[in-house]
Amino acid sequence: MLYKPDLDPAEMKNIFLISNVLLSIAYSSETGFSLTSAPLLFKPLVANTFEPRLGLLWHSNNNRLRLDIGNSVDLVQYTFEDPKQHLTIGTDFFTYTLLRGEKNFHFPVDAVDYFFGFNLNYADTTTNGIVSSRLRLSHISAHFADGHFDGNSGIWKDGLNPQVYSREFFDLTIGYSLMTNFRGYIGTIYLWHVDPISVQTFIGYVGGEYHLQLTTSSNGYAAYQFTAAGMRPRHEL
Repeated sequence: MLYKPDLDPAEMKNIFLISNVLLSIAYSSETGFSLTSAPLLFKPLVANTFEPRLGLLWHSNNNRLRLDIGNSVDLVQYTFEDPKQHLTIGTDFFTYTLLRGEKNFHFPVDAVDYFFGFNLNYADTTTNGIVSSRLRLSHISAHFADGHFDGNSGIWKDGLNPQVYSREFFDLTIGYSLMTNFRGYIGTIYLWHVDPISVQTFIGYVGGEYHLQLTTSSNGYAAYQFTAAGMRPRHEL
């Protein structure tokens, strides 16, 4: 009995062409797209909340901890004829977890925010510094966890019941880095889908940062960012 393939010649030809394109991307050494394992082209903003971090922040006034776990990776790069120009495409995956300290070294999870998306990065070296930009298409959503529920009374703590909060947005940042280890930047966020709808559609921010290499494996940073979100903190509502 002869074996008859499920794919017709036209489909096999398409698969062959797609395979050649992927191989050419992966192994291209001149101009064009290729896979990359290089460090991030656009360095994370030190004072911005939504950046990849791994560590703990202790809120000493209310005995709470924030655990940040996340990473950004550049996956594909575009090689220009001008070696001063660079372009990459990458991805982001973060979680921001709010923990509450209790007796016997227990840390119940109050809430978790999930952040993921893709980014497009560009950098060009000039005479006095580096012009860089990053465009992100991202999703973030917030969720109460079991640590925010009182099992004895059967109600949510602080009188706050779970509600949907999520947003999908574009985030554009343009920065300029001087050769003196200083970077200034300005950016805007456009929320093209958000729940609840009462959240502002546009958010703007501006900031600066300075870093100093202390040793071969450590750096010191000073950074500040001002964000205009059109919202008041919860304790002021």
